[in-house]
Amino acid sequence: MKNLAIFGLMILLLASCHNYKKDAQQLAHVRDSIQREATVKDSTILSYLSDFNEIQANLDSIKTLEELVTVQSETNRELTNTQKERILEDIVMINELLQKNKALTASLQKKLKNSNYKVGKLETTIKQLQQMVNNLEAQARDKNNEILALNDQVQQLNINVKDLTSRIHSMDSVRVKQVEFIEKQKDNIDVLNQAFYVFGTKKELKDKNVIDRNGGILGIGRTSTIPKNFNHDYFTSVDIRDFSYLRLMSKKATLVSVHPADSYHISGDKSADTLFIDNPSQFWKASRYLVIVTK
Repeated sequence: MKNLAIFGLMILLLASCHNYKKDAQQLAHVRDSIQREATVKDSTILSYLSDFNEIQANLDSIKTLEELVTVQSETNRELTNTQKERILEDIVMINELLQKNKALTASLQKKLKNSNYKVGKLETTIKQLQQMVNNLEAQARDKNNEILALNDQVQQLNINVKDLTSRIHSMDSVRVKQVEFIEKQKDNIDVLNQAFYVFGTKKELKDKNVIDRNGGILGIGRTSTIPKNFNHDYFTSVDIRDFSYLRLMSKKATLVSVHPADSYHISGDKSADTLFIDNPSQFWKASRYLVIVTK
């Protein structure tokens, strides 16, 4: 009887040991599952943090670029082509960063949606980041519109410069024509104020085909005249506006050309030193050629 009781107790002990091992195995399985889940969770959170850091870095770059665009747009009312190109490059970079942030934010939202657990703070942060991205995208559109407006102003300025240049060229052309006209008028005035003179003995002037001896009988009473085909090259050209006297330095002087007697006089009582023109307009009215025979 005693042996039977001992055998029964041994069976109970064996059964208890078997249940303990089974429970231990189950606990180990749960523990491993929890560790794997924790590892996956930590890896996911690290992935989220990596995305957050990249988004934040992009946002910082966007803000820096936006400040540069704002400063350049406000401080330079008249932008050079280089400045305009630099602003446009900054706008393009802002847009690229915005698109990258939108993709990262959408990826984070998708990861959270597909995960088996919820992280409330992460979801809230993603929503805030999405709102920031949307706001910055709207600001970028505004800046892009400002750049387009600046570009239009520059283009209009170029048009105005071209129009002004065309007007200047037109004015230069008119000025050149006016100068040419004035010079031509000056030439005409110079011609109108041009006269010619010559003086010398009868023989000298006759030999040079400046005068003829006509009329008279047997050589008596002949007068000196200017022939039609006289030698023009022997005369000296003068401007009547500056020509008021002519030194003769001779004993006697007689005018062969026709000039009013009251428009001039010859100085010297017993000699003909100088011819003075007292009234130029009257003196040159009848003839622009002055011929004087001296002795």
